[in-house]
Amino acid sequence: MTQQTVAILGGGISGLSAAYYLSKSSPKTKILLVEGSKRVGGWINSQRVSPGFHASTSSTKSTSNDDILFEVGPRSLRPVGAGGAAILGMANDLQLQNEMLFVSKSDPSAKNRYIYYNGEINTLPNSLSSLLLKQPPVFKSVLKSILSEPFVNAGSGQDESLYSFVSRRFNDHVALNLVGAVTHGIYAGDAKQLSVKSTMRMLYDAERSSGSVIKGMLASKPSTPIPKVEQAIIDELNDPDITKTTSVFGFRNGTETLSNELKNWLQQQPNVTIITNKHIKKIDKTADGNSMKIYSDNASVCVDHVISAIPSRKLDPLLTKDNALVNLTVNPSVNVAVVNFAFEEDVDLKYNGFGFLTPHPDSSCQLPVPGTLGVVFDSNAMYGQENAQNSKLVKMTVMMGGHMWNKTFGGVQPNKLDPQIAFERASKALGVYLGITQKPKFSMANVLQECIPQYIVGHESRLGELHQDIKHKYKHLLSVTGASYLGVSVPDCVKNSRLLVNDLLDKGALGTKENIITGLNKIVP
Repeated sequence: MTQQTVAILGGGISGLSAAYYLSKSSPKTKILLVEGSKRVGGWINSQRVSPGFHASTSSTKSTSNDDILFEVGPRSLRPVGAGGAAILGMANDLQLQNEMLFVSKSDPSAKNRYIYYNGEINTLPNSLSSLLLKQPPVFKSVLKSILSEPFVNAGSGQDESLYSFVSRRFNDHVALNLVGAVTHGIYAGDAKQLSVKSTMRMLYDAERSSGSVIKGMLASKPSTPIPKVEQAIIDELNDPDITKTTSVFGFRNGTETLSNELKNWLQQQPNVTIITNKHIKKIDKTADGNSMKIYSDNASVCVDHVISAIPSRKLDPLLTKDNALVNLTVNPSVNVAVVNFAFEEDVDLKYNGFGFLTPHPDSSCQLPVPGTLGVVFDSNAMYGQENAQNSKLVKMTVMMGGHMWNKTFGGVQPNKLDPQIAFERASKALGVYLGITQKPKFSMANVLQECIPQYIVGHESRLGELHQDIKHKYKHLLSVTGASYLGVSVPDCVKNSRLLVNDLLDKGALGTKENIITGLNKIVP
């Protein structure tokens, strides 16, 4: 067989992971990784900054003794499931063991979570006894709704919003103030728009299998079984107990350690070429239909297969009219202002936990600083990232906007928002919610445009239609991976890229070609 060439579009964590697993498993396959920006890693962005305010990450790199680590994107990773196992295995393979930091499940940041409700920060129960004996205001009516939920008739099985599902099975309060807050933390999204089937599948599956969420969760057999291919990844763990004892893990120099080391490893492989700052203009099938042609400003290249790891909305304009694909632009993506702070140690942070989230804006509890999604107490959540001089500083990150962007910043478009405005609004939030009014020693503000895809109701059925469309129009020439499709977290992205590569090499375009692999095969019954 002649040497095959695969182009991977996008150098975020999905594209890097696809290139990594493909190069490891098929070192004779020629891999071309193309990234439109000047750096790889996508939304993973860890910055060491000097004292003062920084309006963006463009000129913040610091290597002095007086610097501090700020995360613009993902800051910690969960070790659970196949995604967590895949990243742990990847980190071991890349020899990053000495760079890793682990937070125990017994740590206060793992046990203590908060929601702002009714004018105060409420500590969420973390045990059955605390649920029964010390209910915060945000848990009013929750216990009653849990006890009555098993007697609620099951729904039709049609996809519905998280809000619709939870308010139907529990009550409006739980849907808006608890699930609405969790939705802010994961998706910066609107629980009234997001699909229960695609964002909190375990709730949907519990109702389908047991007629009740509570009954399903108490059942001896899980409502959502782990697929064999994912269990195989979990079984590879050298230290399976790590998932039992660890809440989250990270890296001494931030999550970007992982993407940087992936890049370094790939650059050492003779079958991999990484091209950055290169904008693709078009991709199309060749006249004979046997390969794909990728066009940039002043060049073109033919490849045997394209893995698209860019957002679906960015893939759409690259396709020709005759071979356009359905549903690539249906789901919106939200904008988030991320503002990092580090204060001197005398700042009084009264809470020893991970951070707090805010309810859905339709809650009866209105936010005093509208548009606040939540605040992470970084210095509590991850230890060991600072030198001795700055180890006692109080670090936190304010997230604002998301699905509430227009109300947060008065309709100003994200590309027009002055980071100083975001900083001032986040500073106000810290003052109102936490009583912190001191000037930070370090601070940074970034506006992340269209950073988190929103899996709105009907997402899974639309993916099924997209899967069939790719099969029909591109056959063995195109597959997709990334946060637009089957999960937005870093572990999800790594896992799904690995599974895609495995399938392509087994019975797909890079293997026997028995099956057409699109990257979306798992959602087809």
